[in-house]
Amino acid sequence: MLLGRGPGVAVLLAPGGAVAGVDVRGAPVGTRELDLLDPSTLVRRVQAVVLGGPAAVDGVVRWLAERGHGFPVGPRPFEVVPIVPAAEALGLPPGDGYAACESAVPLDVPAVVLVGETAAALVVVDADLDPAECRRVAMTAHDGLVRRGVTTPATVFAVATGNPTATPLPDLCATATTALTTA
Repeated sequence: MLLGRGPGVAVLLAPGGAVAGVDVRGAPVGTRELDLLDPSTLVRRVQAVVLGGPAAVDGVVRWLAERGHGFPVGPRPFEVVPIVPAAEALGLPPGDGYAACESAVPLDVPAVVLVGETAAALVVVDADLDPAECRRVAMTAHDGLVRRGVTTPATVFAVATGNPTATPLPDLCATATTALTTA
């Protein structure tokens, strides 16, 4: 996984796909494709998660589509639709998602938080989880924002690396909460 950042935007890239979950508390403003993260949906993997507004998401989708990364909708390599759930931290400057993708580097932190009038956060867990387990991690990790004093409406994503681990789910949840507390 790669992480790209810029003013008002953070992008977690998983071009090969990753399992993700989400937890929203308060009004889900400035969000995109959150329903696709429901464990009952057909889509099982995302190609990116964006903390940023609509313009940033459009740039990320374009960057992924140009490289043929996404949910296949046809037989040709570039017949794909990138799955890119997103949440905006209102009150921050509009970010450039395409530029954030271009400058992405290997993931070096387990969590990222953007806070404006609302908050958007993501946490990465080194585990092989299903969508329901990712959602549980996101729900628990949300408490990390409260511990650090963030009381605005917030959306928290949890993304699993897909690496098999023997770590029990409650321990992964605790680690994710700590990561958001200190991010």
